[in-house]
Amino acid sequence: MAAAVANFSITGNDPAYYPDTPFQIIYNRPGRTFSVKPGTFLYLKFFFINDAKPTIGDFPTDKSEVADYVFGPDQLGGHDHEVEIDGQITSLDSPGYVGGPVATPNSPDGSENLLQIGAFVSPLKKGTHTIVIRGVFDGQAFVDAVGGPFAAEITYTVIVE
Repeated sequence: MAAAVANFSITGNDPAYYPDTPFQIIYNRPGRTFSVKPGTFLYLKFFFINDAKPTIGDFPTDKSEVADYVFGPDQLGGHDHEVEIDGQITSLDSPGYVGGPVATPNSPDGSENLLQIGAFVSPLKKGTHTIVIRGVFDGQAFVDAVGGPFAAEITYTVIVE
């Protein structure tokens, strides 16, 4: 999925780059509400970073370097990444939730590689559901590049009808 959503993420969720997938992608858009049919799997597009200039820290060149880059205190320092679905919390602080690096040869911003933190969600029951994603980045390279730590919490509504 990291490759499928790469240009969609890079363009700030420009609908022209929305990929054709069998999942409903949950992403930051006005209203943050999604209506889906029963049986629809979800993909939570959580956070991405690419190697567009200026690159933050030592961007990984292969999968073996991803955990240290995303979660290491000298790099991005990601922690407390989690998804909460109807009150049930799952940690995303694991390399298994990071896709990439994937090549972005046609990237609108000139990047060549991208990492995407995301999670698949099994179909939800009929009704209205609340999904909250949250996380912190406060590693040294991240703080040096952007001027301080970053923490976010975004709430989505998913209606299964």
